Amino acid sequence: MTNNDKANRFILPLVLVFCILTVLLIAGKSLLLQWGVDTKLVMVGNILLFAVSLSSLLLYQRAMLHPTTIGFLRNTYSGLFLKLLVCIAAIVVYIMVAKEHVNKQGIFACIFLYFLYALLEMRSLMQWNKARRNA
Repeated sequence: MTNNDKANRFILPLVLVFCILTVLLIAGKSLLLQWGVDTKLVMVGNILLFAVSLSSLLLYQRAMLHPTTIGFLRNTYSGLFLKLLVCIAAIVVYIMVAKEHVNKQGIFACIFLYFLYALLEMRSLMQWNKARRNA
């Protein structure tokens, strides 16, 4: 198994959760609408959070492989700031577009998704690091 195959194996949980959440959002659309959740907002949030989590996970992996402290910090902070800036930009754009029709339930659902992806990201990173040390 090559290094890319090993790295890709630890990305799989993020991909699976993204696919499962997407199917659940599509299948449970009527239920979410009854609860007052804007399904389009949560679907866009899911896609955005998946993309940014995948990108930051790759940056964290690069950080852990970097031989210098400066390289480690640069990649780690890049991953953190990427997530922070993308999430802030998405919130600002949504509030500016929705104006007085901001869907609080949808925002809370996206916050839940953020924490879910962050937990998966850290779990995958820890498993990857453990496998890398044992190899």
